Amino acid sequence: MSLPLSHPEESPASSSAPRDPVLLSVAPSKNGRTAGKAHKSSKTATRRSYISNSIKTPFEKRMEKEKEREAVKQVEREMKDEAEAERERKRTALKERRERQAEKSRLEAMAAKMSAKKLQRLRKRQGRSKKING
Repeated sequence: MSLPLSHPEESPASSSAPRDPVLLSVAPSKNGRTAGKAHKSSKTATRRSYISNSIKTPFEKRMEKEKEREAVKQVEREMKDEAEAERERKRTALKERRERQAEKSRLEAMAAKMSAKKLQRLRKRQGRSKKING
């Protein structure tokens, strides 16, 4: 049921040629359209402008950047581990040195104590001798 598009105010004498009705082209989708929906256009994917550029970049480029970031992190980790190992080495060396000094002073104190006891015993023994006490 098509009706020609004409306005009732227009008189036939005012226009020189009769007007043809305006026709709209209907393009069915690839799967065909449901009845009564032939006038609807086929839908396309939504273009989201708010998605970040990192998501819009190709997967390979993102993977390359991720590999570069991972390599930098690995180098940083190695540097931190080396620094930590150096600190630990210094700490253990200082601890061993202090232990050696403590042991040395303990042995010296023990030797002084033992030599004092030995000297006391010797003096006591000498006092018992007939030659000295006479």
